[in-house]
Amino acid sequence: MGHDLSAPAELSFRRYGEDAPPHVHAFDQIVLPRRGVLEMEIEGRGGRVDPGRAAVVPPGARHAFAASGENLFVVADIGGALMKPFERLRERPFAPVTGAVRGLLDYLAGEAPGAIEDGVASLWTPLLLRGLSAAPIRVDPRLARAAALIEARYDRPLTVRDLAAEAGMSQSRFFARFSEAYGTTPHAALSNARLRAAQRLLSDTSLSIAEIAVRTGHGDQSGLTKRMKAALGVTPGAWRKGRG
Repeated sequence: MGHDLSAPAELSFRRYGEDAPPHVHAFDQIVLPRRGVLEMEIEGRGGRVDPGRAAVVPPGARHAFAASGENLFVVADIGGALMKPFERLRERPFAPVTGAVRGLLDYLAGEAPGAIEDGVASLWTPLLLRGLSAAPIRVDPRLARAAALIEARYDRPLTVRDLAAEAGMSQSRFFARFSEAYGTTPHAALSNARLRAAQRLLSDTSLSIAEIAVRTGHGDQSGLTKRMKAALGVTPGAWRKGRG
């Protein structure tokens, strides 16, 4: 794929392998999730592209990435003046995938693998930038406390009531504010935390899949398998094999 970007944006589906060497490029790049998880480091700041997050790589930013197992991402390479109204996106390397952005990703589901035609890219990319820029840059610290509770207690039952109490908000207000700030519901955030934990244990331990399912709050092996198939397109066994 060339990167002269005579068109305002180039859009493509890409799959990644392990440990790409650090590099830079002269255009903005946004990496969005379709299937799998992409670990990234952008100017020394680590994070990941997963069902709830996208990566924003500004021009000249040194970055590296790695993925394993079956994966698929949407990549927008953006040049010219298209990014100018949305330059605030460059202030953070990882942005929440809001409902609006998720809808745009679903729209591309029927496109063929590889490069996406320029006509689609020219219409789709400005909507993407608008959707990403609508997510708040600063998160209310009360919501951050609830998000931290999810990361610490994903293995145990957690309800919206528990999380709202941690944030000191009513359940309805908490649900609305959390969804707005993180671009996903509290339940989906909990589900994603459990999935990430299962991926780590599958990669780094020899625990049985059934034990991993219990330890990560999935209940049993069938629950974990169903979740991984839906989110990543692979079974726990296939994920473990791919990481071996």
